[in-house]
Amino acid sequence: MSLPVGSRWTIKRSSVGTETIEIIGSQGETFTAKYVSTTDPSKFSGEVSSRQHEVITLKQHNVGPKYVAFHSGLREASNGTYTGSWYDVAGNKGDFSLVKQ
Repeated sequence: MSLPVGSRWTIKRSSVGTETIEIIGSQGETFTAKYVSTTDPSKFSGEVSSRQHEVITLKQHNVGPKYVAFHSGLREASNGTYTGSWYDVAGNKGDFSLVKQ
């Protein structure tokens, strides 16, 4: 299962601001997204996989400053929120959540 095209998600990361992304492409387990709450031109690519539980991986890439961040998390069955950890090439890291709007 992937994330539906057109759906919007709030991405919350410890030590950085909360933003909104929109799913712009989806095929099989993979998806692409972009920010809609900021002018940051980062592109996102991700994958959702499941067996007993559903997990997500999300890569953020901004070509200009050569910025890359990786997020991975587990979907909480009770509310559909993905929670996990994130890391970037600047040495930042922390917890993150992805919540459908």
